[in-house]
Amino acid sequence: MNSMTRTRPGLSAGVFDDEERRDNDRGFERDETDTFHQLVRHLVTDGDRRAATAHRRSRRILQEMSPGTTVPALLVLAGPVKAADDACVLCGYWRCRCGG
Repeated sequence: MNSMTRTRPGLSAGVFDDEERRDNDRGFERDETDTFHQLVRHLVTDGDRRAATAHRRSRRILQEMSPGTTVPALLVLAGPVKAADDACVLCGYWRCRCGG
């Protein structure tokens, strides 16, 4: 039997497979969003505690934080918009030849 064709059971396919296996062995890991949400929860709890100590309520909405401030509309309906990079619907040319 040729020793070159024999494989050992513990042999891996490569460095990437080894790294993936180590990563999978570590199990579930929290990502950045979980850390961010933990920070926000901590800040909210701290703010509530400080407000309660001062016998006040924590401000939650924009009007409570900054009275008189208005938020601009995100979407303004101004009518249909013609596609600038489309062919004329009447003549089919990119530079309209029909005057439409």
